Amino acid sequence: MLEFLWLHLLLVAGGLLGGLGLLLLIRDPRRRTHTLKWAIVIILAPYIGIPLYLMIGTRRISKTIRAKGLIKLTTMEHPDHEVHGVGRSVGQLLRGMDMPRLTTGHQFKLLPDGITTYEAWINRIQQAQKTIEIETYVFKMDDTGRAIRDALVEQAKAGVEVRVLIDSLGSHSTKKRFMQPLVDAGGEVSWFIPVIHNPWKASGDTRNHRKIALFDRTHVIAGGSNIGEEYIGPVEVKDRWLDLNFELQGPAVQSYFDVFRSDWAFASGRKINTPPEPTTEAVGDSLAHVLPSGVDVPGDVLYNALVTAVYEARERLWITTPYFVPDEPLTRALALAARRGIDLRIIIPDVSNQHLADLGRGSSVREIAEWGGRIIRYTGGMFHTKTVVADDSWALVGSMNTDRRSLFLNFEVMLGVYRREDVQAIAEWNERLMSPCEEGARPVTMRGRAWESMVRLLAPEL
Repeated sequence: MLEFLWLHLLLVAGGLLGGLGLLLLIRDPRRRTHTLKWAIVIILAPYIGIPLYLMIGTRRISKTIRAKGLIKLTTMEHPDHEVHGVGRSVGQLLRGMDMPRLTTGHQFKLLPDGITTYEAWINRIQQAQKTIEIETYVFKMDDTGRAIRDALVEQAKAGVEVRVLIDSLGSHSTKKRFMQPLVDAGGEVSWFIPVIHNPWKASGDTRNHRKIALFDRTHVIAGGSNIGEEYIGPVEVKDRWLDLNFELQGPAVQSYFDVFRSDWAFASGRKINTPPEPTTEAVGDSLAHVLPSGVDVPGDVLYNALVTAVYEARERLWITTPYFVPDEPLTRALALAARRGIDLRIIIPDVSNQHLADLGRGSSVREIAEWGGRIIRYTGGMFHTKTVVADDSWALVGSMNTDRRSLFLNFEVMLGVYRREDVQAIAEWNERLMSPCEEGARPVTMRGRAWESMVRLLAPEL
């Protein structure tokens, strides 16, 4: 009798939990496939499904995230600029989404490899006079990490304001004592959403994937690289990932500072009380647009900009990404672009460092290839570059992978460039990347297709 009572109570509790879980689920504004997947898990195993959904499945904007608030990007008082083609369409979309207008007056320089990027980092750190503000997903405890930390320590001792914001999950193996010398020297270090945290306060599935390094708020180094030997360093090392970064001067640097200031206040609980400063003066003729994305930016800015570019491209659309796990609408848009006859290229590592992501991309790359798109598989090792090139009028470079995590969950930031010469510079870098490559989707067995189908169910969480 007692066993029956316990079973009855468990069934009732499970039913109530399942109902609660479904109520939480239908409030989550995501696609039907995502909702259906989690509904099945919650109904079949509510005791496991609900905690799992709260930890990794929800895109919930919690009280903590609301306290962070939306990023307040400084409005740039610049006249409209003549852009054409894809750049014009994307610019109109972004204006309709209340993003600041694109601005001119920038000096834009690609940093094509890890050595060049490292040298730029060290030079800018040593030359900084007032402030250094760094935001990264990974800060490793290796020779590169120590060299950059020690350079920051010296500047903090010299009176430069130094702030470093590190994602707790991306740098889970980095001990806080590793950064203690910087704190002892007067610098500040903060960690973004602890790995172990209250799931009601923030989703553990939302990570800070932005990579920003600001120097005196007049120069920024950004792109795809984290801080560690496998990304950047003074000499070439075996198995270093190929990556693309850039250095930017000009008015849009203010937008990068706006992003950092918002993220810093959220993670540290301390505001940067900076008096209003004049907009950074023009130093070149590049057109640029800073595009952050995440729960602190309404409207999935990067996803919508990418879809717009796919439909508006007339000559070429090249996507370079280490992890390619698009949703169904984006996959179909890319397939249709290939069928229209444009030069569609998806450039991915032959084998990445994430086996599940490689499985998750299989059906998408085959569909795109079957419709006429070119799947370019880099065989020279691992690359970590994230770019989009559309015709000769628009390109993106920054931290966003073309997967659902970057497009819908993580905090990301990309730079859009519109000047023909800048777009072509990114395209030429990608052309060099394509030399040690094979073309076409990798062959797959029936067993492999079954594994792919299972992994695709987890695609948003990869």
